[in-house]
Amino acid sequence: MADAPEGELVETLIGLFQEIDGLFGAASRRLGLTPQQAQLLCFARHRQPSSGELAALLHCDKTNVTGLVDRLERRGLLTRRPDPDDRRVTRVHLTAEGEALSGEFQQVIETTLTTGFSSWPGAERDDLIRLLRSATSVLRP
Repeated sequence: MADAPEGELVETLIGLFQEIDGLFGAASRRLGLTPQQAQLLCFARHRQPSSGELAALLHCDKTNVTGLVDRLERRGLLTRRPDPDDRRVTRVHLTAEGEALSGEFQQVIETTLTTGFSSWPGAERDDLIRLLRSATSVLRP
């Protein structure tokens, strides 16, 4: 099989991103969240990030993170707590309600994607996982 032109690679990756972004947006809206709020809750579910860490993870400015955290805190989905090792740093922690909502969001995404790829043979899914991990590591700064 001949190598695909570079433009086709870019076009295909953008198309994949748009499809996943659409799924992400629909799932977050269904749960009363913006896509960025859902993403923030997912990051906070697996770690207790600082504002700076969230800005890097969300690819945005720290001032945007402050607004996102403020809105989620007002909804009772997370709290801010001082870092036990460096009291100058504040970390975001999910409340029980935030934990439940982020879990529900991740379950919706997992079910949607798993169902979408269920017709693929296992070897093809394994190849896709390997290629996506490799692509992610290439693009990660």
